[in-house]
Amino acid sequence: MSKISQSGNNINRELWKANNEKVVLIMDKRKYESKTLIAEYHSLCKLEDCRFSESVYELKGGSKIIEYDGNGLSIYGTCIAFGKHVGRKGVYSISDNDYALWKELRKESKNSFFVDWEEERNEYFEEVVQEEYNKQISLEHSNILESISYDDLPF
Repeated sequence: MSKISQSGNNINRELWKANNEKVVLIMDKRKYESKTLIAEYHSLCKLEDCRFSESVYELKGGSKIIEYDGNGLSIYGTCIAFGKHVGRKGVYSISDNDYALWKELRKESKNSFFVDWEEERNEYFEEVVQEEYNKQISLEHSNILESISYDDLPF
């Protein structure tokens, strides 16, 4: 059994162990206020009840989390009674090595939609840098041609 409460900038989760010992986990919610989406995965299974989605975020400190949202019969679903399944939403942390494996598995998955926003962002920046470099070279080339008179040209 667990209970989640909020006090100030903290989110408290109270858990009770089997021996009725109370454990309180405190999470500073400011830590999660600044997160950057780095990858998304959506299962496009034909059965609506089997679909789920995952979003990977990088937090301020460099750690990564996965937010998931799964329907009743998906890998995140839970059976509560015979024939009754409920979907779940949640968050869990993931290491860099596990993230690399997750990314490779999700890229290869069929009947799904996967976007690696890190890769997209890096490609965009490479294009912008290459464009700026080309503009600078072109400008320098134009300046050199303007500084040379027609008499200095070999042809």
